[in-house]
Amino acid sequence: MGESSTRCAVCGGEERPGSGLLRVIVELRTLLLCRSHAATVMAAMPETFEELRALFVGAVPTMDSIYSGLERRSPISRRAPEDRRAFPPRPEGRRRASGRRATDMAD
Repeated sequence: MGESSTRCAVCGGEERPGSGLLRVIVELRTLLLCRSHAATVMAAMPETFEELRALFVGAVPTMDSIYSGLERRSPISRRAPEDRRAFPPRPEGRRRASGRRATDMAD
C-alpha cells in the first residue's frame, strides 16, 4: 500500500533529497507530511482525524494559492485516495441488461 505521491499532504511541497517525508498515522489513516507539519502534529497529538484536519485549517497550499483570502477549509482531504469504492466488486461480475427477468425476451 505505497502512496503514489511524494508530496506533503498539507503544503504540497515535494520531498527534497535528504529531508524526507514522515508518515503520520491517526485513526488508521496514514499521511505523508514534511518535517515542519509533522512536528506540529506531534506537538498537538490529535486523537481523531478531524482534530488533525482542524490543526491545518487556514493553511493554504503554496502551489495552488490563487485565492489570497482567509481559508476556512483544511488542505487535508477527508477521504483517502484509495477510498474509491464503498463495496467490493461483485464476484459474479456486472449485471446483464438483457431484460427484467430471465424469461423476458430481449427486444
